[in-house]
Amino acid sequence: MASKLPIECLRRIFEELTKSDLTVDPFTHNDAIVYSNLNYLYSCILVNRTWCNTAIPLLWKDPLHWLSIKDDDPAKQVVVPWKDQLRFYVPFTYAKSEKLPLLISTYFACLPEKSRRSLKTNKAFKVPEDIIETKTSYDYPYFLRRLNLPTLINAVSMWSQQHHSTDESFDEDTDSEEILPADVLIEKFIKLFMERSINLEYLSYIKLPVSLQNDVGQIKINIAGFPGSKLTLSKITSFHFNACAIKKPENYYQSLSRICHSIRNLEIRCLCSDSKGLAALIGSQRGLVKLLIHGANYYGYNGYMSKIYYPYITKALHNKVSDLTYLNFQCNGIPLETFASCTKLEQLILHANYYQNADKFIKSDFSHLKSLLIKDGSFLINHQTNIIQNSGGFITEIVNSMNEPRDPDNLTKFYEAVIEFCPRLTILEYYICKEQISLIPILFNKCNQLQKLSLHSTDMQTETVEINDVLSKMGEEIPEQLQMIEIPWHFKFSADSLESFLKGCQKRLKEPLQFDPSMTTDDHKEILDQYVNLGVLKKNLSNY
Repeated sequence: MASKLPIECLRRIFEELTKSDLTVDPFTHNDAIVYSNLNYLYSCILVNRTWCNTAIPLLWKDPLHWLSIKDDDPAKQVVVPWKDQLRFYVPFTYAKSEKLPLLISTYFACLPEKSRRSLKTNKAFKVPEDIIETKTSYDYPYFLRRLNLPTLINAVSMWSQQHHSTDESFDEDTDSEEILPADVLIEKFIKLFMERSINLEYLSYIKLPVSLQNDVGQIKINIAGFPGSKLTLSKITSFHFNACAIKKPENYYQSLSRICHSIRNLEIRCLCSDSKGLAALIGSQRGLVKLLIHGANYYGYNGYMSKIYYPYITKALHNKVSDLTYLNFQCNGIPLETFASCTKLEQLILHANYYQNADKFIKSDFSHLKSLLIKDGSFLINHQTNIIQNSGGFITEIVNSMNEPRDPDNLTKFYEAVIEFCPRLTILEYYICKEQISLIPILFNKCNQLQKLSLHSTDMQTETVEINDVLSKMGEEIPEQLQMIEIPWHFKFSADSLESFLKGCQKRLKEPLQFDPSMTTDDHKEILDQYVNLGVLKKNLSNY
């Protein structure tokens, strides 16, 4: 029966095994893939020739990353969206997989015969004859869709270390074919990919969220200068780089600006200076959709922040951001008003230390906004309130991880705006003071799709806030889908009000609630244990 399925049906089925576990965030760099599905896909190539021919291209779309993760690593078993790294620790994995050198051996077999045989007489390497003579059944570089250069460099270095001759030393600065250092071999692979990976969609100069076995410094290779790069790089839709990791970046940016015109997802990190070349690259794009731009902050001798300004880049962005649906902004030297025309934004992440000219931006149209994430106290609560008031009622997530706002007097206005303009809200993580806690029952009533509420205040807060009446009312209005609630440690309540709240939860909630109050009296613990046993609360293992 399986053999009778049309190839196109097989391809669609197999694609789901790799596609369904990818997050929509282009800046995860694949750290959110659940890799167990790849094992299923690998099993498919063993069924018959048709299944093998259909599954192999999918397995070889991004093998460098897939093989960089250890099989026993728990990070593979959970989805870890990039945005959560703003708030939660993400475990690092180690790119020491024994399969990486095997992968490089396979790619080595795809090199032209002349390049392979140049290693046979090379004194710096001891390469087994079977590797020199191996021929592949498939054109594996043709299937490559995603190329991460730091991971490639790391993998080639591991392979070179395995095959390096201990009897000979070589000069790392030589370009001679007689003595072939790892970076010359890397150039051979890049040349191979530029000539044959003509469907490449993703290019990254950023280290994956793994700890590489070999340190990767500045990348010296301008891949835009290789034969075939004009065709291969012309199809790039996702480009990610750390400006400090590219040697002579101006030449590289200028080269790419003449080739790449279809970039939709652009990630720029460690932007230490203005750049005409990068401005040209940005200006040559036909439709930027998602942008992450992080600048660099320097501090002068007096301890004050020295701002870097980017007039060329700012001008280029001003003309190219109107179609953005995603903006992750951390660049003090670019005025926020540059993005005032971004009327299609769905996700906005702000964590700069300083914002120039924010007024025009906050008064623009946010009718498509779904997610607002703020990581600092520099972006005023009043500004956030304006954005919410100018939204279209589609916001589902508001997260602010700041310790203490600069304008706490506007907190009440903020909560009132959320109540009025965010009926679809599912996640709220925000700062709160005693004056706003009485608004939470109203928030529950109006935002009845809420699933997570995390309220926090400054760690220096010492004033006790009594919330007995409010907690009881919260139980009466608690949204049916609420799964988690956190309140500041100094918000106190009696055992009676806790029981009243939990009775409301018992009546209204569909699933057990995660609620770990800081109250530690025996009466409170007895009530909490009672409702854990009733299935109203999730068991807090830290209390047992």
